[in-house]
Amino acid sequence: MLRKQKVKKICFILFILILSCFLLKYRNIISIIISRYYFAVSLSLGKVLLNAIIICSGSFLSILVCWIAGKYRDKKIINVGGSFSDRHPRLNMIVGLALVVIIGTICFVVAYYTFLYLGRKINALVDWVSNMASKMDAVVIVAFITGTVSIVGVIISSIVAKIIDYRKSRQDYLARKREIPYGEFVEMIYKIQQNIKNSGSYTEEMMLDDLSRFSRQITLWGSSKVVQKWVKFRENGTKPDAGTANLFLMEEIMNEMRKDLGLKKVKKGNLLAFFVNDIKKVLKVKK
Repeated sequence: MLRKQKVKKICFILFILILSCFLLKYRNIISIIISRYYFAVSLSLGKVLLNAIIICSGSFLSILVCWIAGKYRDKKIINVGGSFSDRHPRLNMIVGLALVVIIGTICFVVAYYTFLYLGRKINALVDWVSNMASKMDAVVIVAFITGTVSIVGVIISSIVAKIIDYRKSRQDYLARKREIPYGEFVEMIYKIQQNIKNSGSYTEEMMLDDLSRFSRQITLWGSSKVVQKWVKFRENGTKPDAGTANLFLMEEIMNEMRKDLGLKKVKKGNLLAFFVNDIKKVLKVKK
């Protein structure tokens, strides 16, 4: 068995040597024949398509050689198991690269001929327009250009108007949906402030119920910034040293709510001044 394998290897090496000698001896004739056939075929198919065929053929040939080499190696293994990629990772890498080259070449050819076709159509359209323009009077050409510009302007203005109307109607719809939960949030703040003056008027159970209802409502209708600041507000609520920071964060939430309802933001501290008497002192200390 080993002797047969050695004989096969020797025969294969001799075949390669003979083929190499033949190619070296007649390389000029072979190159002339190949160049003649190449130019003849390129005239009928085009250089791009011919080169793509050559690249794909070479890649396919490399895949075939890798497959044959893998099968030849598998014959030496008694128990062949697993996939081709597991048994021959290097050959599988070459096969993968060859497939990438084939797919990339096909995509390039398709894109090339698509743009070539579009370019020819555009050139034909330009030639047709130039021929038509040479046959028309100047007045007709001006009228045609003016009419085209007017039509395009009407189409663009109608599209822009539709987009603006859609955004406005969407904003109005969201403002109506957000008005109730945002109003309840402000009312809840004033209830907390009133509870400081009249203890027991706003119990912890009532406050938790209002917070839960507000959280449920802004889950659907709250803007991204309101939700983000509300989550941060709740996280800071567990920190005992975040009282002042949380107070200003609450004002930021109300400012974001005003923005969602179509109003402008107010200066920092102005909203807190409604229920915090010494807010200006706090701002000075913070600065």
